[in-house]
Order: sequence, then structure tokens, then C-alpha cells
Amino acid sequence: MNKKAKIWLLILSIILVSTFLFFKINQRIKIIELTSINVETENEIDVEKVKIYQGYYTINRENDAEIFNDKSAKIVFDGKSNGKAKTEYGENDFLLIYDNKYYFQFRQFCTNDNDFYKYNLKLLKKRNKLYLKAEISSGMKFEKPLNLISEAEKLRCNGKIDDEKGLYNGIELK
Repeated sequence: MNKKAKIWLLILSIILVSTFLFFKINQRIKIIELTSINVETENEIDVEKVKIYQGYYTINRENDAEIFNDKSAKIVFDGKSNGKAKTEYGENDFLLIYDNKYYFQFRQFCTNDNDFYKYNLKLLKKRNKLYLKAEISSGMKFEKPLNLISEAEKLRCNGKIDDEKGLYNGIELK
């Protein structure tokens, strides 16, 4: 092997080792945010009409209509991911809105401030209803119907308001 080839091999090795070490260190000390949101749609559902907000939506609200008044929530998907999703230790709340007519709110718990997640969300139509199918790299998976925004005053945590309900699984009160 000639001297030029050895130099290129050394440079390539340094780049590969540095990249590997960076990602290993980033798992322990979050240097850059690697959380991502991917949204797919089926049939005539238009991904351009999807908005996702990240905020804090208390489960102690009177009804779901309150979540639309959170001025501190930031938009993390508006037809496409904008790279602003950031997971933090504890509760990470998301509000998905489709065509300003439908919504679904969910919470994902993060047990380490340095963790990052991949949110793979899919909107699909089944039995003339819109559904959200979610697969989150933390292992959280669900498929639930979207709610009508016009019905939000009758719902809390994606379910009908019922004083008997009390268990919250991050998706709905049971």
C-alpha cells in the first residue's frame, strides 16, 4: 500500500471512530437532539394538513377544549418535521391536529433526560373514521381514533368525561 492510500485509510478510520464515539457520548450527555417525528398518511389523507404541538397538557383539565388554549406549546410538525421536537425527563405531551377538525393528545414518559426517540405516526381511515397509529421507539404503540375538535368539551384525555375514570396510561383515562 502506498503512502497516500495509508493516509486516506487513517483519515477514514479517524472519522469512523469519531462518529461512533460521538453517538455513544450523545447517549449519556445529550449534545444534539436526535428526537424525530415521522408522519405518514393513507388514501386521501393529506400530510400537509397535519400539525403536531408539543406542550404540557395536564390530565386535571376540565375537558379537552382547554388543550387548544396552551400558548406555550410549540409546533414540532406542520406538514413536515421541523426538528424542534425535544424530549425531556418526565412527561412529553403531544397534540396532533388534522385539518383543524380532528385531534388526538398523547403523553410519552421519558425516564432519562438524555434519551431521544423516534415517533412514527400514521394517519389512516378505517370504518369511515380517522385513526392514529403510533409506534414510538420507547416501545409505546397504540392505534386510536381521532376526536372531533367540535366534541372536545365533552371529552377529557380522549375519552368521554366520567368521574369514575382515574387511571391514565398516557393515551386515555380508563
